[in-house]
Amino acid sequence: PPPRPQSPPPSPSAALRTAFIVPTCPDLLFAELLVCVASRCFLVLSVRVIKAREFMAQGNVGAGVPAAPDANTLRIFIATDNHLGFNEKDHIRGQDSFIAFEEILDKAKKYNSDFLLLGGDLFHDNKPSRKTMIKTMELFREHCFGDRPVHVEPVNVDAVGRGNEASFVNYDDPNVNISLPVFIIHGNHDDPSGEGNFSALDILSQARMINYFGRQEKIDEIKVTPLLLAKGSARVAIYGLGNIRDERLYQTFAEKKVKFMRPSDGEAWFSILVIHQNKEARMQKNYIPVTFLPDWLDFVIWGHEHECLIDPRKEKAAGDGDGAVMVSQPGSSVQTSLTAAEAVRKHMAYMDVRIPPNADPQYRFKKVPFSRVRPFVYDDITLQGTDCLPSEEGVKEFLSQKIQEAIDLAKEEFPDAPAVLRQPLIRLKVDNTGYPQIHARRFGQQFACGDSPKDWSVANPFELITFWRRVKRT
Repeated sequence: PPPRPQSPPPSPSAALRTAFIVPTCPDLLFAELLVCVASRCFLVLSVRVIKAREFMAQGNVGAGVPAAPDANTLRIFIATDNHLGFNEKDHIRGQDSFIAFEEILDKAKKYNSDFLLLGGDLFHDNKPSRKTMIKTMELFREHCFGDRPVHVEPVNVDAVGRGNEASFVNYDDPNVNISLPVFIIHGNHDDPSGEGNFSALDILSQARMINYFGRQEKIDEIKVTPLLLAKGSARVAIYGLGNIRDERLYQTFAEKKVKFMRPSDGEAWFSILVIHQNKEARMQKNYIPVTFLPDWLDFVIWGHEHECLIDPRKEKAAGDGDGAVMVSQPGSSVQTSLTAAEAVRKHMAYMDVRIPPNADPQYRFKKVPFSRVRPFVYDDITLQGTDCLPSEEGVKEFLSQKIQEAIDLAKEEFPDAPAVLRQPLIRLKVDNTGYPQIHARRFGQQFACGDSPKDWSVANPFELITFWRRVKRT
């Protein structure tokens, strides 16, 4: 196919001005809710503390595929924490991460997305195996290369690539034909390291398969430069902040040494931050509070946390007033641990952004459920107060029944799971205070019968149960 014509050169960096992390916005110190019907199709919510308006109610996408966006609506497909290569040597679960990621690419194309935005941890290992790297490149080549035109204009892409290289997007390279651009930041699993400070993402970037942004050369003086992208009248500024050790980044924020470079006409852009850090406090300074983020941001996509809390929530941002931002936490696309957070139904999402004449930016956010993720049932069980007999045989019989019930529940809730994903993950967290503790691995052997792992009843027969007991305090 003929090469795609070159886009006009990006505007100079001088077009950006510095906006410190705690902006002063007196006109945003009060909230005003105005609900009006803009047309027979769109419900517009106008909130002063959140400048971008939502032009259609949030919700879940059913079996239908949304109509293609018009020339002035930018559609962004969103996912985080894909962990490609996780458990790749496991005979049952080795392909789970790739199956889920291929569904993301499929849906992004099927939904006529203008580009795919990934929130970090594309790979599970900092140095992915050759098998994982080849499989990943095969998926990008199959789903992201082609003749489908890209309608997104790169206004300023200084944030793409390494600091000593020319910045440009892969679909402007005349030597490759990109049909689905991918923009991605690194996470804590695939962060830059070693000699040259390279990430595995740099390999994909050099192969023109992705656009890698959000890297920081100095972590004690951080400047977050946005990608400025336009489609018709729709304009988005995407700020990427790849993973930095939480304690170090917390300190840098606290010292007010994190600066967001905002366009001089910043109100005319829909501002999105993609971040990959702890959101919940594990320790005093081992996370990044939302209150560190500027309240002029319209939307935040939070990676690293695996629990799917994808429905956008308004959370308090920086400043002394009522400034707030909308935060979405898509969660991981594959289960990397057998915890309650990973058992929450997994979703991806798409967002439509448009800017009507003489109006503030508007957006529509829709979550999309995964259909190619292995079923996972998690349950907390307390043996006291049940009909479980206080003997090893009694505990085995009781838990065997509970495991079978969980298997039946997985089949009921995921009737259309592909054959390769039919064997569910099961995890019971058992409070066996006052009861004997059985050998968990030997217990799981009964669910691993057959000539091969494909015949097993579950995908994790030797990790089905974990025990704990209450401590008596005197």
